[in-house]
Amino acid sequence: MTIAITDVVLRDAHQSLFATRLRLDDMLPIAAALD
Repeated sequence: MTIAITDVVLRDAHQSLFATRLRLDDMLPIAAALD
């Protein structure tokens, strides 16, 4: 059995009420670690 997990933090974070001010500059530093 294989379980696959897809992280959608960068896709959904800017749509959540908590992160309405998430800028591209905030996403880029962590993008490499999530890749």
